[in-house]
Amino acid sequence: MRHLLRLSACALIAVAVWTVPQVVRAEDINRDLLQKGLKLVQVIETFGQPAQMEWVNLKGTPVLFIFYPSDKSDTIKLADGRTVLPLGFMIEALEGWGKDYYQQIKFPPQ
Repeated sequence: MRHLLRLSACALIAVAVWTVPQVVRAEDINRDLLQKGLKLVQVIETFGQPAQMEWVNLKGTPVLFIFYPSDKSDTIKLADGRTVLPLGFMIEALEGWGKDYYQQIKFPPQ
């Protein structure tokens, strides 16, 4: 039952991400506005539609990463060459961001 609730929450989050109108932004996002606990909808309303999203399974816990274009430090490089800032959400709340956080979640120590 708990697993089904998590999957349902993940599906709702994905729908919420793609139903918010896209806002085209040329500049980097204002990282001063990022804080743990921000809701996914608040982040998208503030920064616009993300460039990409990815689900990561962290030991049975789904983590949604959304990516915003960035040319500053603490970014990752996508396969197509773009540099992006990853923002990680667990149950619709921002838990962390940046290259180190992304790698820690995507490739946890064994």
